[in-house]
Formats: sequence, structure tokens, C-alpha cells
Amino acid sequence: MKQNWTLLLKHNYRTLMALGVLVIMFIIFISLHPAGLSMYVLTIWANQGVALSFVAIAQTLAVLTSGLDLSVGAVMAFSNAIASELVNGTSWQVAFGIMVVLLAGLACGLLNGIIVVYGRIQPIIVTLATGAVYTGLALFIRPISGGHVSEILSDAVTYDIMGIVPTSLVLLFGVVVVIWVPFKGSLHGRGI
Repeated sequence: MKQNWTLLLKHNYRTLMALGVLVIMFIIFISLHPAGLSMYVLTIWANQGVALSFVAIAQTLAVLTSGLDLSVGAVMAFSNAIASELVNGTSWQVAFGIMVVLLAGLACGLLNGIIVVYGRIQPIIVTLATGAVYTGLALFIRPISGGHVSEILSDAVTYDIMGIVPTSLVLLFGVVVVIWVPFKGSLHGRGI
């Protein structure tokens, strides 16, 4: 049994070190925050962290395949600009807006991939250039800050569930369980 723990620690020490640093930083954050440890503070912290986690998940595949996607932040800004225009109104309009946002993100990634593969240009150069284009498109759609996203949808994904756990953490857990774990366990995922 001791060998199993030793082997587990040996294979996962980097992840455990990162988790330890996260816990230390969180303790410092909570001790310095004027509101202390509350569901409100945890929810805000989770919302900010989960947004970055989704971007990191998107970047992971590019990094694992020896590439680098510098346009991820610009695609996120572009998607947010589209969402601020389209994700509001009736339930059907919100659903349509969500589909347009997802398709826009998919189109950005597809364009990057096509240019890298068929243009035979290094991913860092392609994504630096397309990132500038996506930022310009975001500014074209939303030249000044503002906009509106459905309050019902916004509240559903940024608050907490029964005052126990932030909804954004549940969404992140769902993405990891439904997408990342099966991908990591698949033949293609293990190959990458």
C-alpha cells in the first residue's frame, strides 16, 4: 500500500505542488479580502478562475501538439462582443445567440487551423495575426464597453447553487468530466 502512495506521489508531484500553491494563494487571498470567506467572495473568485480555466483548456490541445495559440484571448473577446449583442431577448433568441457565439469560436479555430495546415505557417505567427483580426472584429461589433446578456442566463451561470457551491465550478467540473476525461482516455487523446 505504501508503494502505491509513493508511486502516486512520484507521478503527480507537479500537480500536487501546483495545487499546494493554489491553496496557499487562496488562503492569503481570503485573509486579505475585506469580506473574508463568504459565498459571495467564493463565487466571484470561482467565476474569474473558471473563465481562465476554459481558456486554458482551449490552449492545452494546441500546446500538446507542439503549437501555441496566441489568439485565444482575442477569440474570447470576440465571442464576448457577439454575446453582448445577441444573447438576450426571448429564450429562442438567447439560444440562437449562444449558437452563434459557439459557431464564431469554432470558425476562428478552424480558420487558424486551415492557415497553419494548408499555409504551412508556424502556429505562433498565424495566431498572433488572426488574434489581431479577431480583436478588430470585437471592436467593430462593440466599439465601446457595454452591451447586455440575458440576466436569467447570466444569473444561472454566475451565482451559486443553493448557497453551497458556485455554479461556474459545477460547469467547469461538467466540462472536465464530459469532454476532457473521455478525450484523455481515448486512443486519439493518449496519442496526442
